Amino acid sequence: MRKFGKILLTVTFLQLFLMQGCNLLMVAVKNVPTFFERPREVKNKIKDPIKPDVRLSALWIGHATVLLQMDDKVIITDPFLTETAGEFARRVVEPGMNAEDIPACDVILISHSHFDHLNLASLEMLEEKSSKTALVFPKDLENYLPDYDMKLIRMKNDNGYESKLTGETKIVNGVKITTVFAQHWGGRYGLDGYIWGDKAFTGYIIEYNGMTIYFAGDTGYDPFKFKKLGEMFRIDLALIPIGPCADCKQCGTFSHVFPPDAYMIFQDVKASRMLPIHYGTLHFAQADPMEPLYAFRDIIRSNKAEEMIRILEIGEQEIYIRK
Repeated sequence: MRKFGKILLTVTFLQLFLMQGCNLLMVAVKNVPTFFERPREVKNKIKDPIKPDVRLSALWIGHATVLLQMDDKVIITDPFLTETAGEFARRVVEPGMNAEDIPACDVILISHSHFDHLNLASLEMLEEKSSKTALVFPKDLENYLPDYDMKLIRMKNDNGYESKLTGETKIVNGVKITTVFAQHWGGRYGLDGYIWGDKAFTGYIIEYNGMTIYFAGDTGYDPFKFKKLGEMFRIDLALIPIGPCADCKQCGTFSHVFPPDAYMIFQDVKASRMLPIHYGTLHFAQADPMEPLYAFRDIIRSNKAEEMIRILEIGEQEIYIRK
């Protein structure tokens, strides 16, 4: 029986490897042209993003990387500042800020350990700014982290949100951080998250001085749980992914939202404003990096939501609340 169990595990591993391998091959093929050209330049990059007359602002650096100002606090999400994410995905557009212009952050949030969200070289760049920075991540993601000279803050996530919508709340450098429901998977290399049951993924609620931001990370849609989050928090700004997708007019997969269900999350959590992210930066296996935006613009227009959802260019900053 023990020998049969090992054989079964080996067969299962090979099946998953072949499935994942095909996807990695597709990603690699999609990225072949980008390895022979430089990422598109972002002109007129902002050098001084933190303003004394601003209470709440967001600067989209690209993909899931957003630089946030909440009064005197500086927060960055899933920093990805290099030209590549892993070995197979190369940027089609350069980062919207130069790394040297990113100020010392009070909090760095990591949603999960996939290469396009946990970029170790980018964390090294930010580490040089200040050892007072707090690096916040879901439980078990520490397995993929070097020993950075930052405050490492591990937070619970109810073992992948098995029964609760929140993991835990901590005050981190004066900012109230709560881990909240996401529907995704952990691991670093794709297969490990499935085989070893790695559940290091999360969304975040960020609260400071009466302002609340929701950072969804990567997630699929749940018609009940996001409504409950909307009842629990009064959200001023929601950072919600809108891809990757090929047929972006359909709803998403178990672990990723496409434009229709991304908009449903926005409605469910009752956020005052939304910033769509996670598109336009990398080639995935599915389609054109800008395809999610084309479909999402139609949704915004049909729902007359232009005032609540403003599309930012990579490198563009939006000021939501002034002093």
